[in-house]
Amino acid sequence: MSSFDLNKVERKMINTLDNLSLNYQSVRTGRASTGLVDNLLVDAYGQNMKLKDLATVSTPEARTIKINIWDLNMIGPIEKAIQSSSLGLNPNTEGQVIRINLPELTAERRVELAKNIKSMSEEAKVSLRNIRQDAMNLLKKTSSEENIPEDDVKALQEKIQQLTDRYVVNITDISKKKEDDILKI
Repeated sequence: MSSFDLNKVERKMINTLDNLSLNYQSVRTGRASTGLVDNLLVDAYGQNMKLKDLATVSTPEARTIKINIWDLNMIGPIEKAIQSSSLGLNPNTEGQVIRINLPELTAERRVELAKNIKSMSEEAKVSLRNIRQDAMNLLKKTSSEENIPEDDVKALQEKIQQLTDRYVVNITDISKKKEDDILKI
């Protein structure tokens, strides 16, 4: 057959889906989640580090995030990272533990977060379409260089489109579920 690798195309699409799921973890729903703060960047030791690399993050209660800081020198930078994030959270420090009590989401804030979810979903779909377009271009180039039969090219183009369609549906499903989580009171 050809040197065109359909598995490589699918891996890129899977990565797009995984990235979207990771981004959704940082969007607040009605209950506490470590994913909300895990990937916050903290100015630590002269570089940006993720919060989860500097402390143990847990959710002891439905609306509380507990951050157990390993190095006392990091309390200030971690507090600053939480306060300057777009999450609107207020950290309470007790020794080397920071607690964040999540206030109830207002209806207005829920709608705003749902719009944000839709926007992230659309960006992921655009990314999938770009992967499809790149794959189609590569297939066209490969087919002319390697004299791949036209029937094989058509079959591969259909498979690329089917993959794209399947992952677009996956993104829509994940996004709908996250939106429902946010809008549920």
